Amino acid sequence: MKVTVNVKLINSKFNQAYADKENEGLETEDNYRYLWEDEFEVSGDVTHFKVNNQGAYVLKGVYPNGKSFSFEIENIMLVECTLSNGQITQLPFSKKAISKTEKKETPQGIIFNVYLKSANPVINPMTGVYILKEDFPEELIALVKEQDDDEQEE
Repeated sequence: MKVTVNVKLINSKFNQAYADKENEGLETEDNYRYLWEDEFEVSGDVTHFKVNNQGAYVLKGVYPNGKSFSFEIENIMLVECTLSNGQITQLPFSKKAISKTEKKETPQGIIFNVYLKSANPVINPMTGVYILKEDFPEELIALVKEQDDDEQEE
């Protein structure tokens, strides 16, 4: 089955009453509902979809000098997709960052919506990983910022 994930950062300053009065309930250029939205599909044929609300996530990678790192991050909602080849894809979200989630089953597969609060900054170092800055390993924050700066220069 196909799994599509939509992640939306809620604009805490959105004013529905203003939208109702001035624009037939719709958002406007200066009164928008979401600050940003990501949409992606889980690669592969998903045979099992599970949400674990009491999880931890191990963030693994390699420093620019080639040395490996591994950090366990607690208080995570972990979306787990088991693929037909047995591989498990994990999508972690800091629990304190989540406003709400919605799961919709369609003939084409599952659509999973995650709405994030805008009160605390979220770090998104790679597709499908959304961790509060306060929970993100301090020594990796500079690396994520360097990567973002490099992408903006291109």
